[in-house]
Amino acid sequence: MASLDFLGSDAELRAGAERAMREAEAGPGPDGYTGRDRTGTITVHAGAPEGTVDSVTVRQDWRARLGAGGFPDALFEAYTAVVRATLEAAALRALREEHEPRPAPQEPDAPDSREADEHLWLRRTWETLHRIDADLARLSQTASPEAEGRIVSPNGSLTLHLRGGTIAAVTGDAGLLARSDAGQLQYEALTVLRTYELAHHPRKAQA
Repeated sequence: MASLDFLGSDAELRAGAERAMREAEAGPGPDGYTGRDRTGTITVHAGAPEGTVDSVTVRQDWRARLGAGGFPDALFEAYTAVVRATLEAAALRALREEHEPRPAPQEPDAPDSREADEHLWLRRTWETLHRIDADLARLSQTASPEAEGRIVSPNGSLTLHLRGGTIAAVTGDAGLLARSDAGQLQYEALTVLRTYELAHHPRKAQA
C-alpha cells in the first residue's frame, strides 16, 4: 500500500496520513472496489462500504492469457487485491474520522490540552496503520499444506481452501476449467466466493 508506506517523525506521520486521506478522496467511488490479477484477465468487484463481492469478470481470451492451470491462482490474486482495497479504504475512513475537527470549545484549549490531543491522534493513527499492516500481512501469507476447510464451486471446477476463516488458496480441476467458457467461469467464481462470504461473513454477505 504505497500511499501509507511512510515512517519517521510525528510531523512526517501527520503529513503522510493527510496525504493518504487526500488520495483516498480521489480513489474508489461509492460503487465499490476492484481487484485484478497481474494480467488483467480476471476482475473481482466488491460493493462499498462492506466489500461484498458482487461480480467477477473474465476476459474471453482467458485461455491464451492464463491457461486452465493458471486460472485458479489468477482468481486468488484478483480476490486478494479487492480485499486489500477494501481494507485500505476502511482504514482510511477510520483515519478521516479521527482527523475530523472537534466542535470548538467554549474556552480556548490550554496548550497542554492541545498537546495531549495531538499525541492521542498520532497514537491512534499508528494503531490504525499497524492494523493495516497486520491485515495485509495475513493476506500475503502462503497457503498452508493442510487447509482447515474448503468450499467447492457448483460444478467442481474451483475449490477455495480456507485457513483461519480466510481464503488461503484457490485450486481447480484443469479438465473442467478447460471445458468452460468465460461466462461459466464467471458464474463458478462468483458463486463460490459468495458461498464463502455467506458462511464466514454472513453480515457482509447479506448487506
